[in-house]
Amino acid sequence: MKNLANKVEQTVVVLPNDFSGFAVDELKDQFEQLVEQGTHFVILDFTKTDFIDSSGIGAIVFLYKRIEKQSNKLSLLNVTGQPFKLMNLLRVDKTIPFIDSI
Repeated sequence: MKNLANKVEQTVVVLPNDFSGFAVDELKDQFEQLVEQGTHFVILDFTKTDFIDSSGIGAIVFLYKRIEKQSNKLSLLNVTGQPFKLMNLLRVDKTIPFIDSI
């Protein structure tokens, strides 16, 4: 969706089944685009994601910091299983909102 100023209002990024290593590298450019476009609300969709590691967490935190600096928002959709357990343990859920639906 776009508003009159052509600023992207909302973007949903569906993350892969395994969000670690190479997958993080592959999404780096897309994350950079989201920041450069000034996307108002970014949603990372974890519906298909069964595994995340420290590189995935690092990429999300880095994206969050850059988006928040622009006064925009990031939320994580449908975080379950191992990704939920790890992010809960690292208290990511205390900083970045987890949502169940758009």
